[in-house]
Amino acid sequence: MAASTLGVLAFTAPASAQPASAQPASAQPASTWKTMTARQLAAACHASDAAQHASCVGYVSGIYDLQFAPTPPRGVCPPENFTPDLLAEVVTAYLDTHDDGPAPAAIGQAIVRFFPCNEQRR
Repeated sequence: MAASTLGVLAFTAPASAQPASAQPASAQPASTWKTMTARQLAAACHASDAAQHASCVGYVSGIYDLQFAPTPPRGVCPPENFTPDLLAEVVTAYLDTHDDGPAPAAIGQAIVRFFPCNEQRR
């Protein structure tokens, strides 16, 4: 069984992926993926531990890259001074004021709400 040391993702190899000699007779396949929740992400973002905070910035940046890069969708205009740290701050502010749910969805909502286009930025 392998787990992320940063607590961001938990991955458990299914019993079938282990050698037969390592499997107990009553082995049941384990769940292989658990999506991070908004509360879990908020905890990492607020952590004073540098590794936990870095996991927040990395996770948020990765989701941003998957959902919005290289070209944000219409109506989303990140500022010119946009950095991973600024993105993490914006997402953390959103997480602190909204209900729990899947972290990727919360990140997307934060970006859409904090970086709308105005008339000068389209």
